[in-house]
Formats: sequence, structure tokens, C-alpha cells
Amino acid sequence: MYKVQLTLTPEESQALQRKASRLGYGITKYIKFLISKEAIEILSDYPVIQLSKKAIATFEKAHQEHMEGKTRLLEDVDDLDKL
Repeated sequence: MYKVQLTLTPEESQALQRKASRLGYGITKYIKFLISKEAIEILSDYPVIQLSKKAIATFEKAHQEHMEGKTRLLEDVDDLDKL
């Protein structure tokens, strides 16, 4: 989590406070709301790619094997030679 400190001009503070008050927010909560709204908008631009049924089945099988303890953690790509 990040902490951000802002310095606002009196005019900026007044404008934000008026808008925040109309929504029943304090200025800090309103600024957090604006940032969240922007983040959601950015994330909505990411493409969504549907997996094929075969890819889903492969994932489910691999996940099940992992849950059953049949997988190994590789610390380095050279560990592949040891398998």
C-alpha cells in the first residue's frame, strides 16, 4: 500500500470539498473514490481472452496434481535437467 501526500491550492481544496459534500464524502474519501474510478477504467481496457476447453482441462489437471503434492518447486531453470 502506498501513502500519498498532496498539497492543494485553496481553490482546489474548495472545489473538491464542494463536490465531496454533495456525495456525502469527506475530501480524502472523495479523492480515493476518484483514484479508484480511474483505476477501474484503466483495468477495463485490458483484453480478456477466453481459454479453449483443452487449455482449461490442462490447467485443471495440473492444478489437481499440484494439490495432490505431485509437483516440485524449481529454484533454477537448470533444475529441469535433474528431473
